[in-house]
Amino acid sequence: MKYFEASVDGANPRMLCRVENFLEYHPEWERLIHDSRMLGVLEQLFGEPACLFKEKINLKLPGGNGFSAHQDAPAFAAFGQEFHITAMVSIDASTRENGCLEMASGHHHSGLLEMTESQVLSDRAVAELDWVALETQPGDLVLFGSMIPHRSGANASKQARRAAYITYNRQSEGSHRSAYYQSKRATFPPEIERVSGQDYSNSGMYNIGNPIRE
Repeated sequence: MKYFEASVDGANPRMLCRVENFLEYHPEWERLIHDSRMLGVLEQLFGEPACLFKEKINLKLPGGNGFSAHQDAPAFAAFGQEFHITAMVSIDASTRENGCLEMASGHHHSGLLEMTESQVLSDRAVAELDWVALETQPGDLVLFGSMIPHRSGANASKQARRAAYITYNRQSEGSHRSAYYQSKRATFPPEIERVSGQDYSNSGMYNIGNPIRE
């Protein structure tokens, strides 16, 4: 499933920005996603075994847009789970220049903050938070819960800022990966599966804070 965006300056109206639902097609990623060391750490954090919910790679090519400040929880709650942990695997170095993640330090237990109708954080909520840039090197692993507010800036460098985001839920809350992608394909399908003339702007939980073209 491939999704596209327009560059910040509008010079490139169609840049690949995301690839997801690739587990069955890439043995190396499949091994990493189900690596016993990864699952062992997640089990410690969840207090029980982890279950894969979804996987994606955000490319953020040169000139690619940032992501509005948001919390993941509203986008992940439709299938009955209460909490998720995402493993961010840094493929390229991420820096302030190329749009690294920024986290609101200490707010992973603050619950849902004030949001707009589009489910991104309100200007007031953003202004009240202390944002910390999370710069990484290739191969770094960052684990963060679905309540932590986060955002990222545009890529002002000449190199891609690729990162994989692999999201898990508690095993006791069930396996919903197939249902998630089936629902997303129906509501907000990748460009190649879209019907000409159909309006996909009502993307609901599937495009919160993202620069993906509707």
